[in-house]
Amino acid sequence: MDYIIKILGTPAIIVAFIALLGLTLQRSSLTDIIKGTLLAFIGFVLIKTGGSILGGVLTMFSDIFTNAFGLRGVVPSNEAIMALTIDTLGRPAAFILFFAMIINVLLARYTRFKSIYLSLHLIVFMAFSVTAALVGLGYSEQFAIIFGSLVIGTYMAVFPTILSRFSRKIIGHNDYCIAHAASSSYIIGSYLGKWFGDTSVNVEEVKVSGKFSFLKNPDVATFVTMFFLLGISSIFAEEAFLSNVLANKPYFVWLLEKSATFAGGLYIAKKGVVMFTEEIVPAFKGFSQVVAPGSVPAVDPMVLFDKSPNAVLVGFLVSFVAELCCVAIFPFIGLPIIIPGIMASFITGGSAAIFGNATGGFRGAVLASFVNGLLLCFLPALVLPLFNHLGVSAVTFADPDFTFLSAIIKYTFGLGH
Repeated sequence: MDYIIKILGTPAIIVAFIALLGLTLQRSSLTDIIKGTLLAFIGFVLIKTGGSILGGVLTMFSDIFTNAFGLRGVVPSNEAIMALTIDTLGRPAAFILFFAMIINVLLARYTRFKSIYLSLHLIVFMAFSVTAALVGLGYSEQFAIIFGSLVIGTYMAVFPTILSRFSRKIIGHNDYCIAHAASSSYIIGSYLGKWFGDTSVNVEEVKVSGKFSFLKNPDVATFVTMFFLLGISSIFAEEAFLSNVLANKPYFVWLLEKSATFAGGLYIAKKGVVMFTEEIVPAFKGFSQVVAPGSVPAVDPMVLFDKSPNAVLVGFLVSFVAELCCVAIFPFIGLPIIIPGIMASFITGGSAAIFGNATGGFRGAVLASFVNGLLLCFLPALVLPLFNHLGVSAVTFADPDFTFLSAIIKYTFGLGH
């Protein structure tokens, strides 16, 4: 069962298969089929590789930040809680993933919700969170599979379609849309930008003094951002802890290298995105003509990062600040401290800012990413008791869509338990 989850939850494999099938159905030449399939696969692997590099630096930054400021609490990590619970939740989660994919395709074929969700690794995490929530409330595994399949399969078709109303403003067309575990945050952020923002001040067009014109280059701006964050945090870290992190490397050299590694990881991921979208979008047309006519591929929000690099950095920083605000106030309102998930702050915060900027300019970007940061803390804190039965401590599910659904389950299905 673990093997099935790994296969179905590997986006690069699914994407390569869709590209292969789509190009074959279009009767492309053997050369084009091989090239398109491999480039789609390579592109997605590059996204994952870049993401792993980003994750490594952000995890290190998170550890330094926690040590520097003495934070202790619950860490939101989908990968960690899945690894710890795979023996108990893996079987129903695999069934949910399988049936949810079928439901998604059927809805794309027969309804107006035409999105086919390709970020399947996120659906694996969602299947785990739904199963954990329902089992924690005393419901059977069979009920969890039926409920999870129906709800998640519907989510896979509906949410990217709703979000496409805003993503097409960013992308410029609707040949593909966005599938991510923070879609609820992006929808909220888009409306906040629309209602309270100001489109006359676009975050990508903010004037920068000539002295800081080098920041207009997104790779340089990314480097400077991580250099600043790592530098400030490491100043306050314990000497022995920092010495272990440095591993006998001169501090300034280490700071430069890690900042450059972070910028390089984002560069690799963005290049992978370009390669992936250039191949999967035309290949998907062949796939959709047979499986679900008129359907649209729903892909990871990193495809947007190269379109709004300033918004990504603004969103990351603002979302992170919002999470720090939660750390400060949660002890006073009786909620457990949720340690800021730096990778989630970067991906979801940056994406939220892109959507907020599209509907409300700079102000919309700030509003959207700040609310995103609040959701990253408040929702895990509210649903944490649901997962006590798992026997894992100091870790919980992270992304807003998982925790939103868990909260709905808690306050509806939990009423009689």
